[in-house]
Amino acid sequence: MLIAIHQPNFCPWMPYFEKMAQADIFVLLTQCQFEKNGFQNRCKVNGKWWTNPVVSGLTPIVSKHYTDGQSLLELNTFWIITLAKTLGIDIGKIKQDFPTDKKGTDRIIEICKHYKADEYLTNPEAISKYLDEKKLNDNGIRIVPFKSTTDKHVFELFGEIGIEQTRKMLCKTSNSFSAS
Repeated sequence: MLIAIHQPNFCPWMPYFEKMAQADIFVLLTQCQFEKNGFQNRCKVNGKWWTNPVVSGLTPIVSKHYTDGQSLLELNTFWIITLAKTLGIDIGKIKQDFPTDKKGTDRIIEICKHYKADEYLTNPEAISKYLDEKKLNDNGIRIVPFKSTTDKHVFELFGEIGIEQTRKMLCKTSNSFSAS
């Protein structure tokens, strides 16, 4: 079982959905600290930043709100599900994490075990930055490197090649990944 784990970004870019399409389970990491200047409240489309301002303060994603009072988690999850449906991704694979005292690799192991995953789909640079590959392997979890086919935002692709072609591109990426 292949799992990917990611924070619920605001209107995510195409690689986010490529990772989702390739995984058997895609876990939204909500029980962690909001990352200032990260992608939980902003995205970049056609070279311009779209930012939805948040209430300041050290608050976990699950409790964070935009300045208009909307829950960050609820709004971002709405966008993620809406775009996943538009792209033809099975939204039944989208799950949420759960409260835990564990951090880093130990938290990833706990989530993998909870969802009975034996493979973890992640960006290769995560291994050198924060993942303990040996600890994952010792727990029966193999790292599967994720490589995107584009660095564009999903909205850019919709504008350039249309929704249907974007869906076909995603389908080819998912099929070639599962064949390897």
